[in-house]
Amino acid sequence: MRNFRHFLNKLTYALIAVIALSGCFEPLGNNILSSMPNQVVYAKKAKKRAKKSRKETASAEWKWAQPKASVYIDLDGDKNLTAAANHAIQVWNDTGAFTFTKTKNQKKADITIESVYSPNTTYAGYTTFHFYVKSGLLFSADTKLNTYYLDNFSSYNYSYERVVNTVEHELGHAIGLKHNNGQSVMYPTGSIYSIQETDIEAVKKLYNN
Repeated sequence: MRNFRHFLNKLTYALIAVIALSGCFEPLGNNILSSMPNQVVYAKKAKKRAKKSRKETASAEWKWAQPKASVYIDLDGDKNLTAAANHAIQVWNDTGAFTFTKTKNQKKADITIESVYSPNTTYAGYTTFHFYVKSGLLFSADTKLNTYYLDNFSSYNYSYERVVNTVEHELGHAIGLKHNNGQSVMYPTGSIYSIQETDIEAVKKLYNN
């Protein structure tokens, strides 16, 4: 009983945030999509008798304790997206700035990559993750890949290269990167860039390595 009360007391001071990063896409020309970044924090503070919630604009820096994370891929047998996800993971690993390790145990994964079919939304992918507000340390992330766009059920005609770029972009968010309006994989429009040197330097700066 004493341990349980101690646990509740610890929860009283725990502050956890959930971040969702997505893009709202509109056609531009040459089948390139334009995105408007949407970043919102949902913070929940646990109390003994009640829970309070608040909503505020995301401004905190977030990252993992170390420049590494385990990834569980669950793309419902979609060979195109699975190949793209594996490709994107390998490209990030090849940079040496961050290391993703694939796992077959979803419960032990830091990050999950899953598919959704959502024709009535305006994103090709988005990433939601949790971090401790006080420390800014991440403890879980979930990337959703919209097959309506990425498997070309829409008219946007994504090439395999652009699908890989999309996954690289979402994994960039999972690492802790925000949108970058320069030449960067984090450019919020159209999945036209792969990982650039500026992205590698941004990760190294974030993790002080």
